Amino acid sequence: MPLAAGLLKAQLDSIPEIKNTIETSFMDFYIGNTAETIAADIINKSPDMIGFSTYLWNRKVTEETCRIIKNRFPGILIFAGGAEATALPENLLSSAPFDFVIKGEGELALTEVIGKILKNKPYNDSAGVFVKDEIISSEKKQWPVMKLDEIPSPFLTGVIDIEQYPGVLWELSRGCPFKCSFCFESRGVAGVRQFSLERLQKELELFESKKANQVFVLDPTFNRDANRAKKILRMIQKIAPLMHFTFEVRTEFLDEEMAELFAMINCSLQIGLQSAIPEVLCNVNRKIDPDKYSDKISLLNSAGVIFGLDLIYGLPGDTIDGFKHSLNYALTLQPNHLDIFPLAVLPGTSLYDEASSFNMNYLREAPYTLISSPGFTEQDMTTAESLKNSCNIFYNQGGAAGWMFMILETLDIDPSDFLESFMEYPAYKKITAEPSREEITEIQASFVNMLFKKYNKLKLFPVMEDIIMFHGAVNRSLYAGPYTGVRKKSFDENTIFKISSGTVFLTLKYYFDDLMTVGEFTLEEFLDQYHPEKTYITVYNSGGEIKPLITDKNFHKLLQMFTGNLPLKEILKNNSSISRKDIIEFVEHAAAETIIFSV
Repeated sequence: MPLAAGLLKAQLDSIPEIKNTIETSFMDFYIGNTAETIAADIINKSPDMIGFSTYLWNRKVTEETCRIIKNRFPGILIFAGGAEATALPENLLSSAPFDFVIKGEGELALTEVIGKILKNKPYNDSAGVFVKDEIISSEKKQWPVMKLDEIPSPFLTGVIDIEQYPGVLWELSRGCPFKCSFCFESRGVAGVRQFSLERLQKELELFESKKANQVFVLDPTFNRDANRAKKILRMIQKIAPLMHFTFEVRTEFLDEEMAELFAMINCSLQIGLQSAIPEVLCNVNRKIDPDKYSDKISLLNSAGVIFGLDLIYGLPGDTIDGFKHSLNYALTLQPNHLDIFPLAVLPGTSLYDEASSFNMNYLREAPYTLISSPGFTEQDMTTAESLKNSCNIFYNQGGAAGWMFMILETLDIDPSDFLESFMEYPAYKKITAEPSREEITEIQASFVNMLFKKYNKLKLFPVMEDIIMFHGAVNRSLYAGPYTGVRKKSFDENTIFKISSGTVFLTLKYYFDDLMTVGEFTLEEFLDQYHPEKTYITVYNSGGEIKPLITDKNFHKLLQMFTGNLPLKEILKNNSSISRKDIIEFVEHAAAETIIFSV
């Protein structure tokens, strides 16, 4: 969703002398589009003036697009804004034929520039505006919007059509009160400013009326103002309880009430841990008390809130052993996923200014990632990247959050040692393309079998294998998503049913309810308490909720016959051991739960 472009258009359209004189529109382009394609599509619009939002991931293609357009049509004014323009405006001006760039928030600055152009006046003295071939101090002030409600909403004005995008980017405030040196979110702006709750409520009601599926909240610290955050969470619960929201939060502002409010809506949280070593975080102007941090995370786990953590490797003062310590700490908190990134020395940040003092060697062009530092050699960076990939496959994509700790406790090994062993596992090393989640589950089970054999725990593996297979089925069902087609309320013997993509069939060696006690019991204790009991289970996705259905062998076999080829009457014939009445009732239930659907 091109939120920045939508905000700029909404602002320009709100000024009568601009709206009555020029037509403003925006276009969507994506990673993978070539500069030639982008330039051709833009030129087809016959524009007089073109603006680009620039970020580290699109800077090169944007610069090349700009060159192509300028070579063909030198009279078109071209400008840029965004993160790259804000970080090093003069550098961006010199790298491509932009006529000017805007540093910081663009709504007010661009409005003034357009107004001056229409009056044939120079615009080089406008705040935040850097013009080609002029010597201007890099300390030139930005032009932040102090009263955010004065910017027209691109949603409420209809500038952005929500229905055209798979998710909504929602801005609740601007600015950040923290000064993390690897981030320029808070540099050069006028503190934290907030959109009013009244405006946010109107936008939320619009999202709900348009049936938006997911909303990404852009605030870098959603819960910094705890009382306001709780009001917004209650608003979401009342207006859009089924919509999925993603928030960025900090643990120090969590409390039990807030955790419960998060748990009452459909959401996931992203939390920046970055490192578990206080001395390392001190170098980037962050703090941590590992015990207090763990206590705050336990509030989320107790409430059943889905959350992920972020780690950065290569921070100044860190080492590969320190990174492994942070990795071990993060995984003991049992996040639903763990995102790991190499340090990027981003232009415009304090860390960029201090890079020489930390003796950091990094890429001078996007993505600006660290090559090496005194504590992190190039080989260490490679090792950390391998650990990241191992964690991503086994833990994140493999959905191992709910059970990997059982293996670690049983074998008494650290997460980093476990992931290093996985890195060397032959089946993992053979992965050359993006594996399916089913393939990952098979690799996980095979790897754990090898480890249990190595640690003389093989008798415990059948229990662990059932747990891995069940969670793998849950993971596959979750990502397959619920059936969203038309549900037919009635059917007859000529109706043909098909299994929904989120339906997975399993045969377990132990009874399902017994298996769910693992975690309360150790694997050894489980074997003392329970005996094998073959269980037939169907895992399915009903409206986004993952459910297990336990049946006997006959009904398990019956369900798998709904392949979209046979009418119900043929299936009735082939299952004479089950009464017709029982089959009809079972089909009614399976269709109502969208385990199957009529075609």
